[in-house]
Order: sequence, then C-alpha cells, then structure tokens
Amino acid sequence: MVKRERYGLLHAYVGREYVLSFLVAFLFFFFIFFVNQILVLAQKILLKNVRIMDVLVLVVLSIPQFLMYTMPFSSLASASMVIGNLSSQNEILALRSCGIHVKHIFLPILFISLFFSAGTLMIADRMIPYTTERYKELYAQMLQSVPTLELDSYSSTQFNDIVISNGLVQGNVIHDVVIFDNSDVASSRVISASEGSLTVLDIDRFLYRLDLVNPELLVTDASSLTSYSYAKAGAMSLYLDLSSSAGGYVSITPSQMSLTQLKEASSNLVDEQTYIDNMKQRNISDAASRVGESLYALEKGSLTAIGNAINGANNLKAIRGSRGFSFYYQYYRSEYQKKIALSFACTILVFVAFPISFFRVRNGRLIGFGMSMLVAVFYWFFIYYMHVQAVESALHPAIFLWTPNAVVLLVGLFLLWRTRK
Repeated sequence: MVKRERYGLLHAYVGREYVLSFLVAFLFFFFIFFVNQILVLAQKILLKNVRIMDVLVLVVLSIPQFLMYTMPFSSLASASMVIGNLSSQNEILALRSCGIHVKHIFLPILFISLFFSAGTLMIADRMIPYTTERYKELYAQMLQSVPTLELDSYSSTQFNDIVISNGLVQGNVIHDVVIFDNSDVASSRVISASEGSLTVLDIDRFLYRLDLVNPELLVTDASSLTSYSYAKAGAMSLYLDLSSSAGGYVSITPSQMSLTQLKEASSNLVDEQTYIDNMKQRNISDAASRVGESLYALEKGSLTAIGNAINGANNLKAIRGSRGFSFYYQYYRSEYQKKIALSFACTILVFVAFPISFFRVRNGRLIGFGMSMLVAVFYWFFIYYMHVQAVESALHPAIFLWTPNAVVLLVGLFLLWRTRK
C-alpha cells in the first residue's frame, strides 16, 4: 500500500508537470501556425471590403487545420521539457537512489499522451470536416454579399484566360470595362463597354454574369494578321466561371474530410484501380508476347527482328515502370493513413523524448525543448516526404505514412534500452 501511494504521488506530480508543459508548448506551436494562417487569410480576404467579424470567424474556423501538427509536436516538446527539468534538478537520480524505477516517470506521460492522441484523432475525424464546411458556407456568403470582392476600382484582374480592366467600381456597377479573352486558341476577343453590372448566378459554383451596356466586340484570327471581325450591340451578357480561381479557397480537399468520407471516396475508386491494374497486366502480357515473337524470328535468321526485340524489351520495361494506379485512389488512402499516423504520433514521439532529454545539465527544460524542436523538424519533413511518395507509388500508403512513426519508435526504444543500461 505504501508503494502504491508513493507511486501515485509520483505519477500525479509527473503528470501535472507534463500537462502544464504541454500547455506552454501548445501555445508556442499554436502561435506559429496561427500567425501563418493569419497571413494566408490576409492575402485572400483581409485586404478586401469584408467585415472584420467575418474575418475573425474564418480565422477561428481554420484553427483545427493546424491542430493536427500542433498536438504531436506539443506532446513531444512537453515530454522533453519535463524529463530535461527532472534530470537537471537531479530528481531522477534521487528517485533511482531510492530504488524507484524510471518507468514510473515515463508511465504517466505515456498514458496522458494516449489521451492527446485520441483528441487529435477526434479533431481530424470530426472537427476539421465540420469547421471546413462552415468555412465554405461563410466564405460563400461573403462573396454573395460582396460580389465585387475580386474587382477593385481602376485595376486589372485576371480570371483564367480572361483579363478584365475597369475604371470606377460602385457596388456591382463597373465603369469603363475592357475585357481581353484568350480562352480560344484560334482567336482572341477584345470587348469594351462604358458600363457593366456584375450579378451572382450560382455562388456555390462561382458562376457570374457581366451585363455590358453598348459593348463593342473585336475578334482577331491567330492565323492571320489581316483577318478580324468587329461588332456593336446595345447590350451584351458575358458569363464568367470563376470556380478554378475562387473555388480553391472553399472546396473541401481530402485532408479536410473525415475518415468515413475518405474511406467511402477511396471505395468508389476501387473499380477504377482494378481496371488500371488489369490494363497494365494486359499491356505487359502483350509486350512480352511481342518480345517472344521477335526473339523467335531472330532465331530463324531474320535481321529485322533485332530492332524489334530491342524496341519490345524497352517497351516492356517502360510499361512495368509506369504508374499502374489511380492518383485520387492513392490520394484518399494516403490522407486516411496520415490522419491516423499523425494522431498516434502524440504518443510515439514521447518514446524518443525521454532518452534525448535524459541528461544532467543546467536549464534542462530549455535544452529539452530545443532537442524536441530538432526532432519535430525531422519528423515534419520525414512525414511530408513519405506523403508525397505514398501518392506517387502503387504500394499501400500505410507503408509510407507509418514509416516515420516506426522509425521514431524504434530509435526511441533503442535509446531507452541504452539509457536503462
């Protein structure tokens, strides 16, 4: 009973220190990602004519996006800070002198980190999809209430292959409009009008209509410098599809989907993946047959079969080395694995935090935090690189996305074993 009470007091002390250090580390990483998100939003909308409250709501809704990385790195940094501080104060040495195993220091950190892993997974699976949907709705309302969001007075704005140069903008009325349309490769159009009005047709699809007053149209032929057409009218309506330029701000990407949505999306692409696999195997079989026929003809004394055999072998090699997979099929599956791997990183990174902070130096908490930053940067680039490889490979994404966690865990266990000795 005495031992249990003694261990319980120790567990409570270490756990409290870990939670307090986690809050400090969380605020540090949160501030870094938060400032970056503010700069991104400033580039998109802060310089436009929108209400400050709408901007603040958008900032709040974008917070869960970077919590996926803030939580694991905060868990790593806080564990390093706690262990580093205990080591620098010789508290670990004192505990070991009393016959208390160092595992009793590690266990409360491990159990609390499991709680953080569950919270991170909840954020990835529930909070991010919900806040992303709300972000999309609010941003769409902003564009609808401020249809001239992307058009400023006396400026030029490009939408895909269309450039709009305009004068004064008053509400949805645009003066002195000149439009350069290069969407058609064979010809170019220049449209000018003294006045025009912009109307939202479908905000979800970012479809707009620009109604021009007394427009003049000049069409030139790209194949002939002397060929052109000219026309005038009392009114003209030009339809603009801005989905490619504006839709990227509010469209839901795989990284913003829930685990269920990602699983369903990848399941819908299984047939496509199966078709690609079958086609690749068929092409390999056909190429191998042609190589065999060329080699047989070569044995019969046909000199032309040498070139055919070489070309067939190169073709077979190219087919085998080609991507035999659906990009989006791999993309959805890799995002699914990344969400889970990053969530469990809150716990796995703790295993390497203990040995890298297990030294007796002054300012152990600060040294532990610095060491954890190096590990965090390494892990960041490692998992980013593996994510790219997972999307570009035909192998199962779990092999790539769980490799950083496996490497960190093995290194941590090895260092723990060395520390124990």
